[in-house]
Amino acid sequence: MPSLHAVDLNLLVALDALARERSVTKAAERAGVTQSAMSHTLRRLRELFDDPLLVRGRGGMLLTPRAEALVVPLRSGLLSLARTLAEPEPFAPANASRTFRIVSPDLFDALVLPTLLKRLGRDAPSIDLAVVPTPKRLSDSLETGDVDLAIHPVLLDPQPFDLGTQVDAELQSRTLFRDSFRCFVRSGHPELSGRRRLALDAYTRLSHVLVSPGGEGPGVVDRILHAQGLERRIALRVPHFATALEVLEQSDLVLTAPSSLSKCSAAPALMSYPVPLDIPEHAITMIWHPRFTEDPAQRWLRELMVDVAREVPGLPSEQRHAE
Repeated sequence: MPSLHAVDLNLLVALDALARERSVTKAAERAGVTQSAMSHTLRRLRELFDDPLLVRGRGGMLLTPRAEALVVPLRSGLLSLARTLAEPEPFAPANASRTFRIVSPDLFDALVLPTLLKRLGRDAPSIDLAVVPTPKRLSDSLETGDVDLAIHPVLLDPQPFDLGTQVDAELQSRTLFRDSFRCFVRSGHPELSGRRRLALDAYTRLSHVLVSPGGEGPGVVDRILHAQGLERRIALRVPHFATALEVLEQSDLVLTAPSSLSKCSAAPALMSYPVPLDIPEHAITMIWHPRFTEDPAQRWLRELMVDVAREVPGLPSEQRHAE
């Protein structure tokens, strides 16, 4: 028998009809074709399998042993193919059982995951989440479905500055909310205690901690300072905001971070100041591969993210934004 790519799959559908009806006439009616067309198809099937397949007997047409052996696997394969091509069933989160894999910054996790888990517990009790490390090729992982959704910060600047992992332009995105930046220091900082503002000269003179997931390269602040002929000292780089908060409480470093950081549990011990630089707002976006845009489960997850993002505790209303 030739390889599958050389086989007209319509022949297999006709063979299933012939095996069910044991009659060329009835098989033709079942398939919605003429008796002559079905007779021609039977001849092609006999050539394909090098076997008579159906022969005349006392009670009508009989299947040959070769045809008998084909009936069950053929019918099973056609049924599986039909189910594959059928319209997908609506996604029912209350009854669904699966794990969504998400890539997200730890600040987003701290702000959003508690509310997200409450919503899942209420509306989708058998759905689990896995927050996974950013893969080397995020776009590839989104395309294959190894990652369902990624949370991605982008600076809202005429010349966009990617605040996270570089992603391909083909990916789809939606803004969850916008946020501004502030400077954070420990309460009782020797140079800033009692001050209402942080001057630019003091800002550039002090030492800083930079949250840098990649561990290298300039931050958005350094790019803006460089354009003004200024620079600051990065005394410490860490990959996570949680680590930066722990360090900040026990040092005199300055952290320039999203203003929503103040809503984290460790932040009340900190003081914050407006950044003495003109830094545009940044958008927290979710990104996914277009092949999953119409997937019912992933569409439900994205809509849930939009709803939960609106409930980020304490985020000023003018910064709430879902596009």
